[in-house]
Amino acid sequence: MSYKYLLNIALLIVNLNVFSQINFEAKLSKTTLGVNERLRVEFSVNEDGDNFSPPNFTNFKVVGGPSQSIKNSWVNGNRSYSKSYTYFLSPIKIGTYSIGQATIEVEGKVYKTLPLEIKVISAVKNPNRENDPNYVSDSEIYLTSEISKKSPYLNEGFSVIYKLYFSSDIGITNWRELSSPRYADFWSQNINIDNYNIEEGTYKGRSFRYVILKKTVLYPQKEGELTIEPLSLDITVQLPTNRRDFFGQRVTKSSQKIVTSGVKKISVKQLPNLNKPKDFNGAVGSFNFVAKTSKRKLSVSEALELELEIKGNGNLKLFQLPKPSLPSSLEIYEPEKIEKISTVISGMKGSIRDLYTIVPSKPGKYKIPKIEFSYFDVKSKKYKTISSNEINIDVDGDEWNYETEKNINSKIKPKNNKLKFLPFKTKSKFVKIKTKPFFNTNVFWGLLILPFIISLLIIILMNYLNGHKKFLSTNISIKSKRLAKKYLLDAKSKLGSKNEFYESLDRALHNYLKSITLFDNSNYSKINIKKELEKRNIDPNIIEILNQLFNNCEMARYTPITNVEMESDYKTALDIISKIDKSIN
Repeated sequence: MSYKYLLNIALLIVNLNVFSQINFEAKLSKTTLGVNERLRVEFSVNEDGDNFSPPNFTNFKVVGGPSQSIKNSWVNGNRSYSKSYTYFLSPIKIGTYSIGQATIEVEGKVYKTLPLEIKVISAVKNPNRENDPNYVSDSEIYLTSEISKKSPYLNEGFSVIYKLYFSSDIGITNWRELSSPRYADFWSQNINIDNYNIEEGTYKGRSFRYVILKKTVLYPQKEGELTIEPLSLDITVQLPTNRRDFFGQRVTKSSQKIVTSGVKKISVKQLPNLNKPKDFNGAVGSFNFVAKTSKRKLSVSEALELELEIKGNGNLKLFQLPKPSLPSSLEIYEPEKIEKISTVISGMKGSIRDLYTIVPSKPGKYKIPKIEFSYFDVKSKKYKTISSNEINIDVDGDEWNYETEKNINSKIKPKNNKLKFLPFKTKSKFVKIKTKPFFNTNVFWGLLILPFIISLLIIILMNYLNGHKKFLSTNISIKSKRLAKKYLLDAKSKLGSKNEFYESLDRALHNYLKSITLFDNSNYSKINIKKELEKRNIDPNIIEILNQLFNNCEMARYTPITNVEMESDYKTALDIISKIDKSIN
């Protein structure tokens, strides 16, 4: 065997080892993306493997995949093989995150990918749509933020209403917030929306259906151009297909759509300096001002209340009431503040009051000077000042001080210090009465034992009442659970009939929740149920899925639903009830 022949064999062995090396890696479509974009992650291996295990995609939602593909080819006698698993991810929030290690088994050996870092930034203007066969056109769905005033004054209230417009060809089954707008330079308050009602409207000259998702009232606290950051949503959309089911109804498919309301700019005007009152403290709106006392006549030893009240519409929580200036003989204490303010879409309205307690130290006639309150009236664009009337106070009696108290005490002393006592005689006779000792008597032992008897009776009574209450609660719980089971079976029998199925499913969930929370109908609401479940340490993910189920029941009347989705909601309801039962028990 020649030297060259041995060398060729050695080289061939080395090449075979190189070509047979296992390569398992992860690839990202991009390393930086907007919160409203999607990310493609591909895990590929150059040999056939089994038991593939993806990483836990924390801070991401899987919106597509896994899709598996295999490439196997021979070129000039050389084999090329690749097996890949592809996922499409949607980020949940802004930040820097890591895609963990995936694992696969090849010829009995486990291989792992390297972790990859991804940076998620705020929403971008034109998100990517790569490899998305279920793409929903931008002309079919819009998320808008409607602002009532784009150029308000400083401290003037305005509203932002977020609406989701969608065409009649598609249905909305669920949504979640990817990023919420932050109001750094505003005083803000959200207005609760109890029910999401679908309404008809027009947008950009076309007919749409829309849902009001959020209402917020804002009061700018800074002048100049201010920014309202966008609201971004991940929406589950039902798209119609060209296929029809056995009953002739069009088959739909689910798809994900990410929408954003876009950045909004607000130009805040400065309040005019012309004719600005010296006592102006930032009140903007339309107000009435009243000052009154609880009494006009009183004695030195009494007290009275001075009430200052402002009523109207405006930034009631963002300014202080004027302070009264009183004579030194009227001692005034720190006020009690009372607010009755409600926030509606037009802004704050109601009243604020300061109650002062005043105690006079000398008799006489006093005047509480008029009190002035100034504010900026938005309608007339002028400053206005309201003045209260002077209030006269009559205080009678003696001046209350140390000398007065000394004089009063001296009046009750006798005029002569020497007191004469007249002698007296008595014929009284003292009779010795025989008494038995109290210790060891029947009364003594009775009083000693009585507290123990009373305590025992109280314990027995409390146990009886608690047992009776528990019995009633158990009966209510058992009845509600039976109703829940009945309606669940009823819902299962109506799979395929959308409206009847979701009505039964909704009744089943409500009766079950009543059975574990024991709310009556007057106190039963989603908010109370959520609070009660949180008190019982139910997993927040379960509460969120439950809320999604309720939304599905509400939206089922307006959107097309497939039998597959109905079966999925039914299984989800069973799973939630089972998990809540395990958590409580």
